Amino acid sequence: MGNNLEARMAANNTPAKQNKPATLADQIRNMESQFQMAAPRGMEAQQLVRDALTCLRQTPKLAECTPQSVLGGLMTCSQLGLRPGVLGHAYLLPFWDRKQNGMVAQLVVGYRGLVELAHRSGKIQSLIARTVYENDYLEVDYGLEDKLVHRPCMNGPKGDPIAYYAVAKFTTGGHSFIVMSKNDMLAYRDEHAKAKNREGKVFGPWADNFDAMAHKTCVRQLSKWMPASTDLDKGIAADETVRVDLSESALDYPQHVDGEVVDSKPEESEAA
Repeated sequence: MGNNLEARMAANNTPAKQNKPATLADQIRNMESQFQMAAPRGMEAQQLVRDALTCLRQTPKLAECTPQSVLGGLMTCSQLGLRPGVLGHAYLLPFWDRKQNGMVAQLVVGYRGLVELAHRSGKIQSLIARTVYENDYLEVDYGLEDKLVHRPCMNGPKGDPIAYYAVAKFTTGGHSFIVMSKNDMLAYRDEHAKAKNREGKVFGPWADNFDAMAHKTCVRQLSKWMPASTDLDKGIAADETVRVDLSESALDYPQHVDGEVVDSKPEESEAA
């Protein structure tokens, strides 16, 4: 009789378990085989799934985003061979998008992610970005030789940041660099930052990690004078995009957030 009771209880519980909707974490785990097929040789999708689940724990608001945008961002990471939330490669950030009237996950490729992609071309010997402080010595000569000399201040306070630069050395010889002043960088941020609140104030990566975003911007700008790299070009194109198409070809047609995004969900009256 006891066995029959247990059997009936199990039978009654089965439909409930089957009808329980899959969580976002479940959906990520179920995508492992697809991530593996999309990933470049040598990258393990199992590691990508672990990284993604860590992102969910560290950024709970991702669970409020559309699952398609989260999975799409992870698929882009898989295709590019970047680890989300790890090593400075890439980040999934939740935003309220007024145009879509909901939370979406935006993929932000980090500075180290762009450097990783640039090196895959086999044409880059080194690529680095740095900050120049007001008490440093900086000499820039754009001409036939393109000379850049930066001597950091080693005695006393560094002062405030005044400029940023990126330098690339090529395996075939030669180099290229770009320098952007702090004012240039502020102007770039104000024009290109998509994360702004209703008053137009910038939040997100540009507010929390200005120097890191400045370094990434220098690399992005320098890429125009670097040897062609398919991986780097795709990484730059995918930066700050929201992807809901999981097909392989979607990487070639990135969709950037279009319209105002804010740092929190508006009130019902504002959202209407």
